[in-house]
Amino acid sequence: MPDTTSQKRLAAARLRLGISLWLLSWIPIPILLGISGTGRYVIWGIQIVVGLIGLALAGSAFFEAVKQLGWKRAPAALGRALLHGDEKQVTPA
Repeated sequence: MPDTTSQKRLAAARLRLGISLWLLSWIPIPILLGISGTGRYVIWGIQIVVGLIGLALAGSAFFEAVKQLGWKRAPAALGRALLHGDEKQVTPA
């Protein structure tokens, strides 16, 4: 059985990666690069998939924290884990 500290670090990393991917999916890459036509729709499709993957990664860590801490304390604990790397409150995903 893996160490719980490493599991918590993995959960915090999944949270950071998930939020980063979700934020990345909101960057208007086709507009910034001047891509139009079919290429624009392909890039948007890829961005939607990347955003959904990010939500799945971050969501799993969030819902595990909600189970452990409750709805009131989970956002603050995950905010600390995201910004400061404090994975004490983040449970394994």
